[in-house]
Amino acid sequence: MYTAVKPLSKYLQFKSVHIYDAVFTLHSKCTVALLLACTFLLSSKQYFGDPIQCMKNADLDYFQAYCWIYGAYVQSNITRAPSLNGEIQCHPDVVGRSVPPGNRRYIRYYQWVVLVLLLESFIFYLPAFLWKIWEGGRLKHLCADFHQAVVSKDKSKAHLRVLVNYFTSDYKETHFRYFVSYVFCEILNVLISIGNILLLDVFFGGFWIRYMGALVALYDGNLDEWNDITMRVFPKCAKCEVHKVGDSGSDSIYDNLCLLPLNILNEKIFAFLWIWFILMAALVALKFLYRLATIFHGGMRFQLMRARARFMPKPHLQLALQNCSFGDWFVLMRVSNNIGPEIFRKLLEELYEAQTITKKIPPGADEV
Repeated sequence: MYTAVKPLSKYLQFKSVHIYDAVFTLHSKCTVALLLACTFLLSSKQYFGDPIQCMKNADLDYFQAYCWIYGAYVQSNITRAPSLNGEIQCHPDVVGRSVPPGNRRYIRYYQWVVLVLLLESFIFYLPAFLWKIWEGGRLKHLCADFHQAVVSKDKSKAHLRVLVNYFTSDYKETHFRYFVSYVFCEILNVLISIGNILLLDVFFGGFWIRYMGALVALYDGNLDEWNDITMRVFPKCAKCEVHKVGDSGSDSIYDNLCLLPLNILNEKIFAFLWIWFILMAALVALKFLYRLATIFHGGMRFQLMRARARFMPKPHLQLALQNCSFGDWFVLMRVSNNIGPEIFRKLLEELYEAQTITKKIPPGADEV
């Protein structure tokens, strides 16, 4: 099992230069790793056995394959699963009685859970993949040398001068496209979270509303209520009718009781994913509102930059950012996430000095 999930540890390793912010990393990279781990777990037959186990002695492989392909069912009007000494038994609506075809609810999602988790992992990774392509290694080019400052301070100072020359040059159009690409990926994160919620609700049939009650019951320590609700979404046993040609050539129908062992794991996995997906949706929505605020509120952008600059004197910072476009501001903020605060303040001070030389203003003349 460790061998299967070992590549995920390399995927989650921290890079020296961060091209994603914290929310982006949680939503795309951490969610992908989580979904892939759940996929490996559910597909590990060596730990959980066959995904379906039917009570039939003769032609067992045929019966299990038939029920796996065509699906098992429970009664649609589920009431409550009985318990005996704290152990959940098979539902009474499918044990010891026939269920009319009109009252059957087929467990059609059961075969598709692993594939759906795998599909979700690809969808959640899409924004990170697009941004990695569009980013093109710009931040690594701008910030990589600063992580070697302890080894070579002279190289760090030289690179600081390169950064000053870079930000005093005219890259406004390039930086604007850079910013728009990142915002597009953030919007894509919001749309993916909303689409994922709708997908799971359709896939499991009222998943979000039902599991809210289950998690509340679990928080209150009411395990009977937890088992009752999760049994409706993830039944542990179901019936299956197998049609087979008899010895005389006529159709014979065999009624089987089948266990669904993976649902024992599904109910726990999706309880955690319920919380995780709601948290991710809330975080990306708040991050998008924050992005809108920075777009339409120039004073907020200035205060954020001043906080990153260790409260550099306001007149100095205003002059340093005088010719800074919105795209320039965004790239500067991304650079500040990848270099030390002292170095970033030196960068802004160098930009201030460059502006004073350009305008032929003696340093300190604008101070009160």
